[in-house]
Amino acid sequence: MIMKKRVIIGMLLVLSLFMTACSSKDKSGEEGKVLKVAISEDTTTLEPNALNDDYAENILIQVYDTLVKRNAKGELVNSLAESIENPDPQTFKIKLRDGVKFSDGSPLTADDVIFTLQRAAGSEKFKSFYGKIDPNSYQKEDDLTFSFKLTEPDAAFLNSLSHPAVSIVSKAYVEGGADLATAPMGTGPFVLDEWVQNDHATFSVNENYWGDKPSIAGIEMKVIPEASQRIIELESGGVDLAYKIDPSEIPNIEENKDLTLYRKLDNSVHFIGFNMDKAPFDKKEAREAMVNAIDMKTIFETVYMNSGKLATSPINPNFKYSIADSLEANKVNKEKAKELFAAAGVGEGTNISIYTSDNTQRVNVATMMQAQLKEYGIGLNIERLEWGAFMDALKRKEHNMFIMSWNPSIVDAHYELFQPFHSSNKGQGPNFMYFGNDELDNLIKEGLSTVDDAKRAEIYKRAQELINQEYPWLYICYGETLVAANSRVEGLQLLPKYPQELKDVTLLENNFFEIHQVLIW
Repeated sequence: MIMKKRVIIGMLLVLSLFMTACSSKDKSGEEGKVLKVAISEDTTTLEPNALNDDYAENILIQVYDTLVKRNAKGELVNSLAESIENPDPQTFKIKLRDGVKFSDGSPLTADDVIFTLQRAAGSEKFKSFYGKIDPNSYQKEDDLTFSFKLTEPDAAFLNSLSHPAVSIVSKAYVEGGADLATAPMGTGPFVLDEWVQNDHATFSVNENYWGDKPSIAGIEMKVIPEASQRIIELESGGVDLAYKIDPSEIPNIEENKDLTLYRKLDNSVHFIGFNMDKAPFDKKEAREAMVNAIDMKTIFETVYMNSGKLATSPINPNFKYSIADSLEANKVNKEKAKELFAAAGVGEGTNISIYTSDNTQRVNVATMMQAQLKEYGIGLNIERLEWGAFMDALKRKEHNMFIMSWNPSIVDAHYELFQPFHSSNKGQGPNFMYFGNDELDNLIKEGLSTVDDAKRAEIYKRAQELINQEYPWLYICYGETLVAANSRVEGLQLLPKYPQELKDVTLLENNFFEIHQVLIW
């Protein structure tokens, strides 16, 4: 009799747990269901008008909305904008969604959007993007409808409204003294509760969110620089998602039935940049020598495990007007490299530095370059720094070379070229080559103001050719977004960039361990 009771009780416990596991898929915002995410590096500021990297967007994309955005299919779709009319190349009329509120409960109005655009237009970093808006042209029809004019045609302006620099902020919040660098507040699906730089960021659901409420109770982002440690945390249950998976881990993840690998070719370009304001790379011969000396194909196969595609042009082939597919990847030419090194005065015993963030993959690239350069009698000092210190060092021009990637938030050829190569951006990420060229500056300007598609194609072809002639970059590859998740995660729609929207992710209950225990008992 006692045995029967125990069996019945055990069965009831199993049934109860099973029902909990099954029903959890239908519940939204359930308390305690916090999505834990391992990220590789952190940003230095959350101020939208001072963005230097895509690590800030990890946070901003959860907290803010923009007028338009790119979805997982790469399509430009409306977000806070209900409609955008563009009757001529210089006129934009925008109608906002009705009923949208900021996380503090205040309503979104045209005044907030105009204020946001004016802040961006007045910022040092983004005035070239949004400074073309005639400040006297803003016209309000009502609280949700307004228009403005550009001072000149801008073929990429509609795309530029998706940039995190114009994440819509509350005018009252900012004018009240809020510091957006540390305390962002928007209309997005989540609220930032805490940000401890280089350690973690925590979020809770924005109860005033205008869209479908997230099904998770919150997010915890953990900064874990080591790629291998991010996988360990994923396997142990310490995190549910892990960003920037090292390609070497792909086979192990695919073999693990409890893990899922998400992968998509992205819009990034991975590269080694040369400091053109400092010897020896102030000489073109030294830069060209390095391009001929380094066996990038072997580095790509070894470090990146062929994840992505060898790069040949500064414009990713996912972008319109790229000439990447018509070019061959660099090949090693040792004799030419030696001749060019000699012409540049780079002889045996020369020591140069390469700076990298605290990123395992990039350190491995630098280590392989170090070994390859020994053949030429050149020493390579590897400086490995956390992201903030890395950026500071590049601004101080301490480096000879640096390793970085570029993935513009705006999918347009103009933005692929402007920030890395326009002379006005010297010393701002990613133009830590301190590169500037008057002809290129003019081509970039001309490409933006040209509406005719065939003419734009010719302009950007010449721009890419010019850049390749100057060797500001040693190309590595066009990247691939790699994200791994455990079996609890559902609903992730991978975007072709590092930061991901997490509002549609669902966390399933995982009671299989407890059920197993009950059955054994």
